[in-house]
Amino acid sequence: MKQIEVVLISGRTAEQGASLEVGKTSERYFNSVAVVELSAADADALGLGEGDPVEVSTPHGSVVVRSRRSEGLDPGLAFFPYGPWANQVFGAHTGGTGMPPFKGVKATLRPAKGEPPTLRELVEALRRESR
Repeated sequence: MKQIEVVLISGRTAEQGASLEVGKTSERYFNSVAVVELSAADADALGLGEGDPVEVSTPHGSVVVRSRRSEGLDPGLAFFPYGPWANQVFGAHTGGTGMPPFKGVKATLRPAKGEPPTLRELVEALRRESR
């Protein structure tokens, strides 16, 4: 199976901010944050078309989201907007700062099957894990 190694960075996007006005349970919010942006070269290396499912994995966890091509990213760099989906792959350790590191996290991307989990599915999975 094809896979590539990337460095993940995270942050807020303008669309994410606008979709928060609609609500975190809205389809607009889901479409703005359940995505990982990668360079066209990296998408091509994985055989991904716009919106195809991709699994993002780090030592902290993994999640399936949609792929989005970005002309602003160099190969080997991927952008994952803040949100419940990104939280599945970024560690919780803060090093005393109160904020986990959301920049410079090494990750593996590979084509995936199926749909990204819904917010409800993510919450249910967390509930099962905490029992």
